[in-house]
Amino acid sequence: MTQSRRPRWAARLVGLGLTTALAVTFTAGPAAAVPGDPSASGEQPVEVPGNPTFATLPATITPFDCDRIVTVDPVTAGSFGDDDEVSILNIGTDNTFDFTISDDFAAIGVLVKGGPVANVYDYRPVGIQADQELHAPVNPMNMTYYGLSNLDFCLVEDNYNS
Repeated sequence: MTQSRRPRWAARLVGLGLTTALAVTFTAGPAAAVPGDPSASGEQPVEVPGNPTFATLPATITPFDCDRIVTVDPVTAGSFGDDDEVSILNIGTDNTFDFTISDDFAAIGVLVKGGPVANVYDYRPVGIQADQELHAPVNPMNMTYYGLSNLDFCLVEDNYNS
């Protein structure tokens, strides 16, 4: 009497399917955030993990030498800093924003935090007094920018306007 080989093949195929499904799950994993599009001035952000400050940026980023740091938390339109050095304008429904800096300063760096990550905009060596369409990194779950959590502006005295 010979046994049918069908049950053994069926079991093998089920096992192969489960193994393949597990392999795909563990190798693909969750998608990582990406920095997203450059700002209107063409500055391409660099995505960094966590909630960094200019003092705690990863070693892969050259340290910033700020004369003044202005934090905007929560992110709302208006003027910020001891002397209203930073103005936040045009916060978009797509979680982008524009900024201007007073004539006495220039921004050499901007940290845009959202979700579990942040974008670093590096305007060195000269600095910039205005830019548009800055944003946090892209949320891989919905492919839109993370909501704006808080911002840090690294300012230097603007000697080139003197």
